[in-house]
Amino acid sequence: MDKLLMELEKLRGEMVETALMEQDLLHRDVLVLSQSLDEIIIQVQAGRLHDYRCRALSRSS
Repeated sequence: MDKLLMELEKLRGEMVETALMEQDLLHRDVLVLSQSLDEIIIQVQAGRLHDYRCRALSRSS
């Protein structure tokens, strides 16, 4: 999970930097980075949901 969070922050920084440099939030490179971020965010959320469910199951046993 830590590796994903580090990758998320790295991509977020790249996206912000690219958007500022291009001065266009709809620039192709910004959109590609945004889509990559979306994929990582989904992975992080899925991992957190899995961890939450595992903890909830272990408490109910």
